[in-house]
Amino acid sequence: MKQFSLREERERKRAEILAAVDRAEASLARGEGRVITQESMQQLAEEVKQRGRAHLTVEQTTPR
Repeated sequence: MKQFSLREERERKRAEILAAVDRAEASLARGEGRVITQESMQQLAEEVKQRGRAHLTVEQTTPR
C-alpha cells in the first residue's frame, strides 16, 4: 500500500512539473518572459541596477 502511494505522489509531482513546463513554453510562444542567455542575464542585471538606483534616489530626495 505504501509503495502505491509513493508512486502516486511521484506521478503527481511529475504531472505538476510537466504542466509548469507547458505553461512556460506557452508564455514564451506568446512573447512573454525572457529567453535565458548570458546576454539576457546581463541586460536583466543592468535593468535591476537602474531600478535600484532610481528607487534609492527617490528615497534620498523624499523628505521624511
